[in-house]
Amino acid sequence: MESLRSRSEEGERISEIAHSLPPIPVEGFTKVIQAISYLLGALATIIVGLRVYVRFKRSGSQRAWGWDDIFAVAGWLPLWPSIVFLIFATQWGLGAHDSQVPDGMLLYYQVRVKEYMFYFEMIYFASSVLTKLAMALMILRLSATKFYAYIIWGNMAVLSVNALVCLVIMFVSCSPIPALWNEKLGYCRIKQGWIIISYAGSVVLAMVDWTCAITPFFMLRDLQMPKRRKITIQIILSLGMIGSAAGLVRMGYYHAYDTEKYPIKSLHNWGQTILWSVLEAGLGVIACSLPPLGIFFKKFYYNSSGISGRKSGPTTGDGGTQLESLGGLQKRGLPSLRRKEGPPWNRLDDSHSTSSQQNIMKTTQIDVETSSAEGDRPQDRRKGNSTY
Repeated sequence: MESLRSRSEEGERISEIAHSLPPIPVEGFTKVIQAISYLLGALATIIVGLRVYVRFKRSGSQRAWGWDDIFAVAGWLPLWPSIVFLIFATQWGLGAHDSQVPDGMLLYYQVRVKEYMFYFEMIYFASSVLTKLAMALMILRLSATKFYAYIIWGNMAVLSVNALVCLVIMFVSCSPIPALWNEKLGYCRIKQGWIIISYAGSVVLAMVDWTCAITPFFMLRDLQMPKRRKITIQIILSLGMIGSAAGLVRMGYYHAYDTEKYPIKSLHNWGQTILWSVLEAGLGVIACSLPPLGIFFKKFYYNSSGISGRKSGPTTGDGGTQLESLGGLQKRGLPSLRRKEGPPWNRLDDSHSTSSQQNIMKTTQIDVETSSAEGDRPQDRRKGNSTY
């Protein structure tokens, strides 16, 4: 009992010194971490703001707001709080080399930085999970095919279970919770709990990113949308691969969390893990909010090779085929086709063009006149409706 009390007193002394330390001048790699964090945070805010604007202002009378939008905004909300804790960590040495730390004070700076890292990791992980759920729901909106739906729902289930397991391990590995960054304050049941959940979380998040990026390549082939829009969506979803690559890269620095075994360059290596984490989170927020912004590029999309990529003749202004181009067949005694124009087509708003569940029908009345090769008066006249 006496040893536990003295251990706790030592932990409190370490904590008190750690929270009274002066900041370390920000330079070198630490400045890079700050700059990238601010840039990603600003870009993510702009993109999410444009997504909300499109859904409420550019979607027409029928709002396109869905669950994927809710999760996208929910995933963006924790991004800035996580960046705030990241900036605090950089002010006390995250990313710094050991030579920048005053002699004999490395332990205390480690405690201070690791506390901020804990808050960052918790909030960042919530942001990543929510944005990946938003991406999955967006993919589900693209197609109603059960096979792909099962893949995405299974992906979401694995992601949710992984998040729950990681949180449980994080909160039960050490008691009290501050012992995670200052072990002298208590004791740890799972000695390497932080490292375990870091590896597990990175592997599962990478798997989810790759699934969400690869599945649409097969799914979009059967959707009726302009080819350029298909390619654009596939490229945007491929940003998830970059995020997963960031997660895999940071796995090479997790060993530095064990400061007893790897006491050298700990703050610098921790900076590597946090930098790749914020890259993953920021790119995830941006990627899941880019597809709805295609409404700003309608002309680019609909000047492509059309929905099917094939045309049977000269086109009308709305992308259809002119039936009167077949009139030259009269010279050979074949029926002539005359198209009676109806009201102009109302093109669907871009926010709705990604759904394969919408039925688009146009009815055209066609008058058919047959005549002899000698040019006699018309012998027969038939009317019919063609629906396509």
